[in-house]
Amino acid sequence: MWDPDRPGEVELERLVFPRQPRHDRICLADFYRPVGEQPDVVALQAVTAGEEVTELMASLEADGEFAEQLFVHGLGVQTAEGMAEWLHARVRSDLGIEPAQGRRYSWGYPSCPEQSELTKVFSLLDAPSIGLRLSGGFAVEPEQSTLAIVAHHPQAVYFGMKSGFLPKSGKQANDELVAGTDKDPARLAELSDTDPAAVTEGEPALAETSS
Repeated sequence: MWDPDRPGEVELERLVFPRQPRHDRICLADFYRPVGEQPDVVALQAVTAGEEVTELMASLEADGEFAEQLFVHGLGVQTAEGMAEWLHARVRSDLGIEPAQGRRYSWGYPSCPEQSELTKVFSLLDAPSIGLRLSGGFAVEPEQSTLAIVAHHPQAVYFGMKSGFLPKSGKQANDELVAGTDKDPARLAELSDTDPAAVTEGEPALAETSS
């Protein structure tokens, strides 16, 4: 990661990602320009639903309200995921790329499994300033939080060390979108104006998200 004021001269951090031993031998770094060429753009993001969710869950557990605790946990996690997806959409818009182009990768998942790399991301984003912290095992706290790196390359795909291939056509790989679909809260609001039953039918889909 170059200093934005001195790209190509001052290195702030260097993120490390593994490469598939087989398949197409993909490494997340492949989706960015190599060192020596024109500097590329990388988006890092951090979101959290806040410590209040954890505190409320603990209070509900102490009161024996286990069902409510599970509901709050699910809502908190989905709130963080929704914010992360909104930021991803904002990145796509700011970069002027297609709404389905690129991918968002979180540390701990197969393509970037080394969570200790989060210490570098915390430094770059000043993550503690929004209440984030890392456990001794590099887990993000509060739980209802996510950090991610966005690859805007049109061939960016989700992959693991033992699975996943590059799109053979060379064309843009589609991503699951919420905006503009029946999962979009704005779309649900429109449906409710004309058919209240449509909201009830569409609500379960809001719980389905992709990382």
